[in-house]
Amino acid sequence: MKNQWKVSVWVAAVAGLILYFGTPPTVGAEPYAFKISIDTTPNHPRTMGLEMFVEELKKRSAGRLAPTLFHSAQLYKDAHVTKALRMGTVDMAVPGNWVLEGFDTHSSLTMLPMFFGQPGEVTEALLDGSVGEKVNASLEEKVKVKALGRWYELGYQDLWTVKKKITAMEDLKGLKIRHSGGSLPDSRLKAMGANPVFISWPDVPMALVQGTVDGLETTCKSAESAKLDEAGIKFGVHYRSFRSFYVPMMSLNFWNKLPADLQKMVLDVWKENVPKQREIARREQKVGEKYLVDKGVEIWYPDDATLAKWRAHAMPIQDEMVKKLGHDPKLVKEALAALGMK
Repeated sequence: MKNQWKVSVWVAAVAGLILYFGTPPTVGAEPYAFKISIDTTPNHPRTMGLEMFVEELKKRSAGRLAPTLFHSAQLYKDAHVTKALRMGTVDMAVPGNWVLEGFDTHSSLTMLPMFFGQPGEVTEALLDGSVGEKVNASLEEKVKVKALGRWYELGYQDLWTVKKKITAMEDLKGLKIRHSGGSLPDSRLKAMGANPVFISWPDVPMALVQGTVDGLETTCKSAESAKLDEAGIKFGVHYRSFRSFYVPMMSLNFWNKLPADLQKMVLDVWKENVPKQREIARREQKVGEKYLVDKGVEIWYPDDATLAKWRAHAMPIQDEMVKKLGHDPKLVKEALAALGMK
């Protein structure tokens, strides 16, 4: 009886460990090693979030999952990583939604004019709900990947200028404004009177110094990290042109190799990790904002009513862009309804 009692205690203990850590690895079995590629640096909110994700996966799987994070474009730039996912030459990536338009136009939904100036919680609730689920399903079908769930956050794309202080939309007329790429920012800036220019990020500081552009759209954190104050930025407008996100995707080549319990573990850990990453992103944007203010950059914060007027000015181009880019009209209509617009 005593030995039976010891065995029962041991079995119960092992069961408890399995519940916490997952199924123990088979003796001698190789761990499921996989590579995660991003092009941001270690102090970036996306990188910091993924570092937590990697460590939690290792811990909870008790070594059955062996992810390695490659940051700073050690493997691929975001512009190229989606092709690598489809080919199976990298196992996981979390690219910006703005670079996915060429693969699936629905990824750029939050860049449509209806999102201009919207409060953060409105955009977040929409993406975390049925609209976001449908976009992920579309990405899975068109890109041939596994979408892991809710998106990481970067922050708002705001306006920054060198010489001209912006206090009204009319002040944008004729200004050469750099954007991050894609037809939507280009068309919206034109609708607001600016001359949009696409310039790759590494070339932005020199373009500002040389006067190739009069300003740009980017986040507070990005402006801080690139020290754009030293390149001449003096004014900012927190006009929330669109909120930037990062989309978690895993190669089907790797995903389909995972047993069901590890697939569930990846999805569960990702779901738990997203709120932590978003908290980091918002904190870092505040850090970037404070840095710019401390450096003498003057930032204007238009109220919601002012931004609604700017948004109304850009809205006439939306139907044309939806048709041109091939957005699903039903999905756009659902997003409009969720935003309280018709």
